[in-house]
Amino acid sequence: MSSDPGSIAGAQIGPYRLESLLGKGGMGTVYRALDTKLNRPVAIKLLSSEVADAAARRRFQREAQMASSLNHPHILTVHDAGEFEGRQYLVTEFVDGGTLKDWARAERRTWRQIVELLAGVADGLAAAHAAAMTHRDIKPANILVAKNGYAKLADFGLAKLAEDATPGDETRTDAGEPTRPGVILGTVAYMSPEQASGRPTDARSDIFSFGVVLYELLAGHRPFTGATDLEVLQTIINGEAQPLPEQVPGALRAVVEKALEQDPAERYQSMREMVVDLRRLARKPLGETSSATVVPAGPPATRWKWWWIAAGGLLGLLAIGALTEFRSRAPVASARLEYTQLTNFADSATSPALSPDGRMLAFIRGESTIGGPGQIYVKLLPDGEPLQLTHNGPNLTVTRPQFSPDGARIAYGAMENWALDTWVVPVLGGEPRRFLPNSMGLTWIETGAGQPRVLFSELTGKGAQMGIFTSTESRAQQRTIYMPRAEDSGMAHFSYLSPDRKWILLAEMDASSWLPCRLVPFDGSSPGNPVGPAPAQCTAAAWSPDGKWMYFTANAGNGYHIWRQRFPDGAPQQVTSGATQEEGIAFAPDGRSFVTAVGTSQSTLWFHDSRGDRQITSEGFALLPSLSPDGKKLYYLLRAGGARSWMSGELWVADLESGQRQRLLPDFLMQHYTISADGQRVVFVVADDAGRSPVWIAALDRRSAPRQLAASGGLMAFFGAGGDVLFVGREKTNIFLYRVKEDGSELPKVVPAPLYQGRQLDFTGGQPSVSSDGKWVVVQGGIEKAWGAVVVYPASGGSPTLVCGACAEAPNFERGWQSLYVDWTPDGKFLYLNFQGSVYAIPLRPGQGLPPLPASGFQTKQELAALPGARLIPEPEAIPGPNPSIYAFPRFATQRNIYRVPVQ
Repeated sequence: MSSDPGSIAGAQIGPYRLESLLGKGGMGTVYRALDTKLNRPVAIKLLSSEVADAAARRRFQREAQMASSLNHPHILTVHDAGEFEGRQYLVTEFVDGGTLKDWARAERRTWRQIVELLAGVADGLAAAHAAAMTHRDIKPANILVAKNGYAKLADFGLAKLAEDATPGDETRTDAGEPTRPGVILGTVAYMSPEQASGRPTDARSDIFSFGVVLYELLAGHRPFTGATDLEVLQTIINGEAQPLPEQVPGALRAVVEKALEQDPAERYQSMREMVVDLRRLARKPLGETSSATVVPAGPPATRWKWWWIAAGGLLGLLAIGALTEFRSRAPVASARLEYTQLTNFADSATSPALSPDGRMLAFIRGESTIGGPGQIYVKLLPDGEPLQLTHNGPNLTVTRPQFSPDGARIAYGAMENWALDTWVVPVLGGEPRRFLPNSMGLTWIETGAGQPRVLFSELTGKGAQMGIFTSTESRAQQRTIYMPRAEDSGMAHFSYLSPDRKWILLAEMDASSWLPCRLVPFDGSSPGNPVGPAPAQCTAAAWSPDGKWMYFTANAGNGYHIWRQRFPDGAPQQVTSGATQEEGIAFAPDGRSFVTAVGTSQSTLWFHDSRGDRQITSEGFALLPSLSPDGKKLYYLLRAGGARSWMSGELWVADLESGQRQRLLPDFLMQHYTISADGQRVVFVVADDAGRSPVWIAALDRRSAPRQLAASGGLMAFFGAGGDVLFVGREKTNIFLYRVKEDGSELPKVVPAPLYQGRQLDFTGGQPSVSSDGKWVVVQGGIEKAWGAVVVYPASGGSPTLVCGACAEAPNFERGWQSLYVDWTPDGKFLYLNFQGSVYAIPLRPGQGLPPLPASGFQTKQELAALPGARLIPEPEAIPGPNPSIYAFPRFATQRNIYRVPVQ
């Protein structure tokens, strides 16, 4: 299972659709979700799989029961509870702010603001006590503060009823099960002395913890500190809190001191008493102005000295971790609070572009941020209704819209059957028309006189090579700006002209992945240099309007985020980070902000058998699933950071009966794999940052060391007949199917001719594959077939057989390797054929690898449905198991919208 809990976003739990990660605690992970029945935001807490034992489950259940029994405006409301994929969950109201710690850090608060906020929380806690319930884990992280300044007490995970802690009785564990006195539960820094020493507790323990929280907000530090948890516990039990600063009113200091009495008998005897005092303080001036701060007076050096003395060894212990957290989180959190949402779709909006005056936004409503099926939209900013400008079919891939200099037209790339063209559509609506054939990534260059020039990329006719060119709109006066090396099949897709029209930023790829962005002179005098983070996959770029900064959308191994670099050779700086990814970038004319697509994409794996569908994975982006021949195990890759491969992940296996998952071969990041028929070995292609893609073979039980079979060039790897290993690899601009023995010695190519010649391998679906018995090789298209065709070669040699002339749909660049267009059940009795999104299981005669085929291949779904015994599988990307009643399948969930981000 993935260690990244935020990657579950997009899953459906009953009527609740998870949207984003909110936080993670000791017992579980909290997500923002949408209640699709009532169309309201909610928060869902999932019990962590790491603590999902019987005791934790009972504690979680008690939290739901106790919290749901309370009805108070300052206690988080519980809406629902249940179980999802073996993990219990709790549904509560959604609070649109942060924790109390976030509230305190956002700005310097007055003592009156603090008291007014916490008096409500104290009243909620008093209500819980009146219901014979103690919380036992009062701390800033369990107090949520809405943007309107309304606080709510949350997380009753350690709560227990008062009768469980009567004097003389034995204490109980978190789960409510009896144990000997001495059990310590809660968060160390906020424990009461009796809680810290394991003695029985009652409501007065909560009062002490609440006093610690109040003290911390007023003083800026906790009352009890130490270099270790043990020292903190000893200080709580035996020490005394330092006096609050003199700037805190005396009456308020007295309230806090009474709450922090060591002896419970000397404290407030009820939370209600403390609430009365707090509210009295909030009403009276006490000789202080309401704007008085609570930070100690004096110059900054004096205040910092006071802080260090107070914190002592605690800061010495945590300095490195705190500094790391501050650098990685604080700037991002501050910036995110200022993000302005410009679109509000339940699915996905990508590829943003702004009109020259900044008043209109164009974008693609579609799943893929690079290129895939989708529609062009335009919206008047800030609050105009989105207008759909195109109505493309499902087989048309669209890319990167751009406005014309007068803002009247939008150009966009369109690809169908491997033909790349630029189309334009009026912003006010109208019929799209082909504008410039054999081009994509087009932008206009304002010349100030005569016909404007355009900047674009085109296929050169040398393999898959794409170069960057400029010309007039009629393609006159065309000249080359940048040309990748032909032998690398480099493809320069998108280009971005600097404000002074002297430099070009471009996004390019090779056979393995996107490359770092490149800076080249507009006059074409040199190939320039890579810029931005490296190694990285850079898919888009932009210039700040003053030309001083270069901006990039790049994946340096931790997902796609926005980076920037001072022109021409400053150090790359990461601008955005977090659980979401940010792709595409367009600057506002004033340079104060940019727009980008922000969101997440998830792939979960499901299994179907006689019991119906059940979800196997829930976290992360799972890809390349395969079932064991007996249908009892599901293998898959879980996407992980790779800066030089299209899709890469770690190999996992799930036991379909027990639900247990295990990571296999953790030392390798793979881009493709195949499990042997006996389930003992795996052959795979490694995704490395150098782009070499070596081929390896390994024993899954680790009884022998993995062995490298090919040093570079691998794309996919399979087990063939007779113990051979087959792998798809690149040789200059051609792609061949190679054969080697398991000891690495070479054999003749399976097919002497290249599978693909002179163009990129279509890595997004219909990739070459080999049947489970190693006798058949499946290729989508090929040198003699149309892009959507599927042909089958006999692995022993011979001519290809056309299976269908137009099986394939438009590729989706987000999903990586997708389900095969032709596949076989492990026993070879059924062939699976994916025909334009519908999967048919076709029975085969004994010894026959293919069904009877029309001379021109299957042309319609009706022909397939008419075959004797053919079955329609209800999932469009089904992975075959032992028979057509057992299969696995992925489900994809993508949610992105366009946001405006201020420039810091």
